Amino acid sequence: MTLQLAIQIFAGISLSGLIGLYLYTFYKFHQLVLAERPEWVDRKGSLSFFYQGLPRVGDPNVQVAVLRTVLSSRVRELHSPQAATYARRLRWLLILIPLLFVLIFVAETTSAA
Repeated sequence: MTLQLAIQIFAGISLSGLIGLYLYTFYKFHQLVLAERPEWVDRKGSLSFFYQGLPRVGDPNVQVAVLRTVLSSRVRELHSPQAATYARRLRWLLILIPLLFVLIFVAETTSAA
């Protein structure tokens, strides 16, 4: 096994782990916001009926509302100390995951050439 293949496998496993951490953190932050300020994440769009069988966090309108809350200063209005931790973690993951994906893509395209 070459070093390049080992690095690609490690990067793929890291990306999978970061995506899992993102989903977990996103769900936990949604639960905190829903408990304290449900009006922030209670969104329905014209196509929300497609997502009736899923949990509310599965609706893209709710996901955008949660991300809007994460990226805004309204996080300071939440009383839970975990809210700031989850918001900070989500902000970092929103930077790290695309960066790692681009690095894997560049490594794959340069190795194929």
